[in-house]
Amino acid sequence: MTTTAPTLADQLPEVAAAAERLRHLGFLLVSPVPPGSGESQLLVFLRSHPTLEHFDAQTIRYWRTGQDRRGHPAELDVGTAMPLATTFAWGKIELVDRLGVENAFVTLGGTLRADRVAPDETVAVFRSPAPIMRVGGHSQAGDVLGPELGAFFGRLMVPIDFDPGVEEAIAAADPMSRYAAFVAYQADRYRGHLLLRQEHPEQAGRAFEEARRMRRARPEAWARGLALLDRLDVRR
Repeated sequence: MTTTAPTLADQLPEVAAAAERLRHLGFLLVSPVPPGSGESQLLVFLRSHPTLEHFDAQTIRYWRTGQDRRGHPAELDVGTAMPLATTFAWGKIELVDRLGVENAFVTLGGTLRADRVAPDETVAVFRSPAPIMRVGGHSQAGDVLGPELGAFFGRLMVPIDFDPGVEEAIAAADPMSRYAAFVAYQADRYRGHLLLRQEHPEQAGRAFEEARRMRRARPEAWARGLALLDRLDVRR
């Protein structure tokens, strides 16, 4: 009796599906509206030789959580051992081409699957139950709350530097709880500063809208997010 070797579609079906969607693209962000109403996906095609038809990423930089429950930078390219099935942490994802040009995203964490689809071609799929947001770059504009999520991550560095348990608490939280903590922080920030609301009306409106939606549609994640925000102690 002969057996058939498992195909890519058998082993990592999401990678095979992404490769088909990226046939004429370098990357694709699938981000449901409203945020968190469905799974977000960032699909990336890494090619050793650029097509010159679109943005040709050759390296992906992202963050992972180590056994020490702290964040560590990681990279993925066509030379990375495959197949890859792992998780990625909250933080920035950067797609970098051969010239050092970037497209950047911010994320709350999730799963990463990647595999070769040809000797010099690799496809990676970042998946998260929380939003993956654009923060600009070579071929994309930023999302309304994308830069603010990046700024929130920067704000977290203060308690992380002074309280070793904070980074572990963030790592232990699920992506939607991290998102809820961010939304609650932004809503409180805009609610307490009239001038800030006047200067950034679109961002303030989106933060208030998301806070109302999360309280109504995702009460458990919202409660976990508020508890995490209290633990972070960044509201002062």
